[in-house]
Amino acid sequence: MNKISEIHISGGPDIFKHLAHVLTPYHTKPAGSYLFIVEGTIAKPRIGIRYPGYKLKQRVLKKPNKNSALWANLFDFVVIPFEKGRESSPVKFTYANLLKDFETYKKNDVSFWKMIVQLHDNNIIDKEPPKLGGIDSRQFLEMLKWMWIQEDLNYKLSWKEVGSEMPYRLQNRNGSPTSKGAGRDKFYAALILVHGNYFDAASMRKIIP
Repeated sequence: MNKISEIHISGGPDIFKHLAHVLTPYHTKPAGSYLFIVEGTIAKPRIGIRYPGYKLKQRVLKKPNKNSALWANLFDFVVIPFEKGRESSPVKFTYANLLKDFETYKKNDVSFWKMIVQLHDNNIIDKEPPKLGGIDSRQFLEMLKWMWIQEDLNYKLSWKEVGSEMPYRLQNRNGSPTSKGAGRDKFYAALILVHGNYFDAASMRKIIP
């Protein structure tokens, strides 16, 4: 049975350190066995993260020592949207679908764009977003916030940068080290280009898969 609890972590530069501190005690539990409500409350959930993620693996080393990274992708999780208090499918919130929704309903709203910039830079949503068509504006931003955090944890930030108490490494399915990716910057670049009318969403899917 899944365990459900709330965690409330403010944005800003320490968000990864705080998240690592909360999640570390559960890293040996079965995949997906803990659901943390990170936006909203248990009574009225909006966004959750299911931990441990499926990319988290214990590494088998021939001669481990006290400094060895015994785990891979330690803070991987699955971002879970809620609609009307019930868990819904994350498929609706792929980067491709978010970009198309942004192009169709949101790219011309100055206030919403400023909130995206602040979210990218500081992991902060500090006011109520404007009511726009398509995906609910707050849900769009909150999903993007946690998808970006997940990307950073899996493809960009080292265990030292995260402030983890345990060393770990980022690796792909075959066990090779993951090259540091752009993290949030990749999708942010796509948003910038669509927002500025340089490319449409369909073209961006070909340029930035």
